[in-house]
Amino acid sequence: MSRFLHKLERWARPLATPHLFLAIIIGQTFFYLCALLGLFDPTRLMFAWAEVYAGEWWRIFTFPFSPPVVHWALFAFAVACLHSLGQALEAEWGALRFNLFLTSGWVLTLALGLLAPGQVMGNGFIAGSVFLAFAYLNPNHVFHLYLILPVKAKYLAALTLSLYLIYFVTGQAGERLAIIASLGNCALFLGPQLLADWRGGRRRLVLGARRRAEERAEAAAGPRHRCVICGKDSDSHPHEDFRYRADDRCYCSEHVKAPLTGPNSSA
Repeated sequence: MSRFLHKLERWARPLATPHLFLAIIIGQTFFYLCALLGLFDPTRLMFAWAEVYAGEWWRIFTFPFSPPVVHWALFAFAVACLHSLGQALEAEWGALRFNLFLTSGWVLTLALGLLAPGQVMGNGFIAGSVFLAFAYLNPNHVFHLYLILPVKAKYLAALTLSLYLIYFVTGQAGERLAIIASLGNCALFLGPQLLADWRGGRRRLVLGARRRAEERAEAAAGPRHRCVICGKDSDSHPHEDFRYRADDRCYCSEHVKAPLTGPNSSA
């Protein structure tokens, strides 16, 4: 992690709050049930600077608790997934870093919202950044879609990024800014590791290409050793003990004591 984040962690260490993400999920569930019973309009929780300027200042703090407008079964599935992802990230990063990750996503959304004050912005892409962070740190983790189909996290992350691209191209300004905030948040916390992994992967690619070139050159040049009597070579008999004698010719272990021939046979 960058020096800036290390300094930020040292400054914010007293503010670490375990299970913050769980509290957000519980809040979303509460407001979803209220909306389902017709007791509350969840759109009053969503964020838009135009509404804040009009006096509804609480939207700055309540939009993380705004539930998605989906079927209850899909909402229950999403809540269960997000809860497990949040637990995994908090266990891997620690409560402080995970809290900072959530807070920075919130701050970036507020800041970018100034570019389109009339656009309503939810928290769906912040939740998406939680999944993307988990998928990057655990690319081979297997999810069972519909409890049957096994899919690795890295493939679901690729699908998520594809959907982000579609939303960015076809969506409104608020969606585009929320996507930028989500990806910017991932870049802030995962950027140094991503850069290190990219450099390491590039180095491995270079070394692999060099090794393959050397293997091709060796294959084109033929075997390094070949017995002048029987024709055994180091490629077909890699465990054979080949020797060179005074006539500068190669012999296998079977024929290494054969009489010398050639100009150096008297040596």
